[in-house]
Amino acid sequence: MNNTFYFLRHGEPKQDEFTPISRWMLSEKGKQQAEELAKSGIFDSVDIVISSNEEKSYQTAKPIAVKYDKEIMRIEELNELDRGASGFLEKDEYDRTVEFALNNLTKSRHRWETAEHALKRFTEAIESIDSEHEGKKILIVTHGCVMNLYFAKLLSKLDVIYERWIKTSFCSWAIIKNGKVVKDIVE
Repeated sequence: MNNTFYFLRHGEPKQDEFTPISRWMLSEKGKQQAEELAKSGIFDSVDIVISSNEEKSYQTAKPIAVKYDKEIMRIEELNELDRGASGFLEKDEYDRTVEFALNNLTKSRHRWETAEHALKRFTEAIESIDSEHEGKKILIVTHGCVMNLYFAKLLSKLDVIYERWIKTSFCSWAIIKNGKVVKDIVE
């Protein structure tokens, strides 16, 4: 890895049982979180802003991109585990399904994408982004499950992914420099 990557989990979404989860927008609190991050100075030095294709990630990236006059590149392979086949799940069932997915990487519940497949897709996207740039500071705005899968892989902690996910709040961020985690998302 020859770039510095900043990873950012999107802000709090507005839940809507009539809209597929991949199309949820930010709640008012999520919008405020994104604005506060843009003002914080944490991402002052980023050269490139990339978001998953999901709207809540894009909306989180937008205030940062506007502040620094950057375009937002949207990449579908950075999306969360594909969970569209299940339809809306109440919070308890959603949390149980996430727990199942992150503890059983090769299995699916409610016809979700397997965590193993999501990790492979996500990792390949990061590797592709890394190979296309040299010495850049790149902000990746994405999702809790795929971020935790990726960081657990890098830290050799694949046995505690769900525990890490529980500790990852909205707008948690992390840094990877020279292929090493220098700030973890669960700190």
